Amino acid sequence: MTTSDHYLFPYPRGILLPLLRLPIYLYRAGLTAILDIMHVMILTTRGRRSGTPRYTAIEYRRHGSKIYVISAWGKDTHWYKNLGENPSVTLALNGRVVPARATPVTNESESLLVLHLFRRPNPLVYDAVLARLGRARVLDVRTLPDISNQYTIVRFDTQPGEPELPAPPDDLRWLPFGAGFALVLFAAVWAVVLLGKAKERR
Repeated sequence: MTTSDHYLFPYPRGILLPLLRLPIYLYRAGLTAILDIMHVMILTTRGRRSGTPRYTAIEYRRHGSKIYVISAWGKDTHWYKNLGENPSVTLALNGRVVPARATPVTNESESLLVLHLFRRPNPLVYDAVLARLGRARVLDVRTLPDISNQYTIVRFDTQPGEPELPAPPDDLRWLPFGAGFALVLFAAVWAVVLLGKAKERR
């Protein structure tokens, strides 16, 4: 078994890469409101080798002033490894671009809170997704405490001042129709995948 066999998707390569980057193109096209509805933000990290800004679209949940994400590929992701070298990041969400500092969540109570935040909008779908990410055969509100330490969760605390890293440029505003098509494709693919996983867990 490889390190990524239990994840919802194989580690992104090939055709998966453009799919996962579709929200970035939506952001560049100025369709930030759509990403906000989907609770997707654009995370900018500094490449640990290149030193250049790296953009990642990732689903998030907010709790007060704190913003949380769950890494679908654990600590294998490039963005997570980048945080180990430089925890100062930029977040683009809710029509704002803000600096933040990343901290891995190691407290089990905080991890459990984050799992509840993610599953709250649609427990049927997210129980299936979280079960897959956490290598659990069955996941529900009763079993969550037993596996809350199996997830790679990051907390972002917003910081005062100006971001040191840029958000993606909005250089595709002239492509609203193309971006709309990308949104439909993105939403359709995710719906098929998530519903498929939900049926597997029934």
